[in-house]
Amino acid sequence: MRTITSLVFILQTLLVFGQKEMHDLAWEYSFLDTSKSHLQYYGDSNALQGFFTKLDQVIFEKKGKVNIVHMGGSHVQGGTLSHTLRMNLAQLAPDLNVERGFFFPHSLANTNMPGNIKVIKIGTWEGCRNSLPKNDCPWGFSGIDAITLDSNAGFELQSFSSSGEAYAFTEIRLFEHMASNTMIPVCTPTPDSTALDSMAGVRRWFFKTLKDSISVRFIAPEDAEPRYTLQGVQMVRPESGLVYHALGVNGAATKSFLRSENFVEQGRYVAPDLVIFGLGINDAYKPDSEWNPADYEARYDSLVYWFREINPDCEFIFMTNNDSYYKRRIPNKHALDVVEVMQSLSKKHDAALWDLFGTMGGLNSIAVWQEHGLAKSDKIHFTNAGYRLNSDLLFWSIWEGYEAHLKSLAP
Repeated sequence: MRTITSLVFILQTLLVFGQKEMHDLAWEYSFLDTSKSHLQYYGDSNALQGFFTKLDQVIFEKKGKVNIVHMGGSHVQGGTLSHTLRMNLAQLAPDLNVERGFFFPHSLANTNMPGNIKVIKIGTWEGCRNSLPKNDCPWGFSGIDAITLDSNAGFELQSFSSSGEAYAFTEIRLFEHMASNTMIPVCTPTPDSTALDSMAGVRRWFFKTLKDSISVRFIAPEDAEPRYTLQGVQMVRPESGLVYHALGVNGAATKSFLRSENFVEQGRYVAPDLVIFGLGINDAYKPDSEWNPADYEARYDSLVYWFREINPDCEFIFMTNNDSYYKRRIPNKHALDVVEVMQSLSKKHDAALWDLFGTMGGLNSIAVWQEHGLAKSDKIHFTNAGYRLNSDLLFWSIWEGYEAHLKSLAP
């Protein structure tokens, strides 16, 4: 009885918040192949049971936290895709606490940033992305560094939910490259206590009351050149809830994040229960002579290994590439190879697969999405409406799996 009541309660909550169901999306966007928009399992069909069980505890028992990491390139860095899915998941319960989690303040690295993050940059900063082969920086979990040599530099930071309310926190974590930093960050408001993990490069500021913004300046050394490298920020609060972390770097491929020297050590502070893998569009965006599906799969094997080193119980959803054109002219058939690779990865690592490529309509479907105002003229990226649709489709696929889990608990 509790299971049926829970299902009805959650579904009513979703509809109250205006969440369109899958059949509504299929009706509105008739070009979609919603028969493909399901979580698929090529290995263990219970591949997400650990995640669903933790979701139960958070929603129904108000115990613990469930951590989701969404990893990708520009699709994730832009923010609309990950933010929409975060807000969709927030609707699973009316009083569900949702945290902003780990993110990178991209404007400090002079690149585009999600609209719900507000950063005021003080002084001179430079960026260093893992996706550019010419770059050689000591990256951490985020795969991007913001570097300043300016003793007068600083920043102010705040992040907002879709309601326009700022995310509150009782702890801020700064992820840094401490081995090269000579400047010490100073926070306003003044923390009530602090902690430092020099091995991982994580500085923790604790507050006794909720805060919603910080201002950071630096103490510069007298006997060395000023230098500070920021590698990420995490907002934390003590309540049970859902935490949705975004790892997005423009142009990133699987090999990009494998360049991060401190990925595992910093990742332990995030400790994901579920990773949504969205890397592949940049791996596959190349001539046939340079595309090697076996190498692509091997790099994903390494990323899975890293995440399971962080959390042995971590579970995964592999998200296939969107349809795209190579150089705006040629349908990129490598997306078909990516589907096969991810099916193999699903089987090998007992992971779920969500087929965005098939759901879009398959090869050449990006042109249809563009005609409907859902994709941009480069035939790779989506408009904000397209990203929101992607997120809605993925959300309902996750909901379908979670619904089946709840029904399986019925006596």
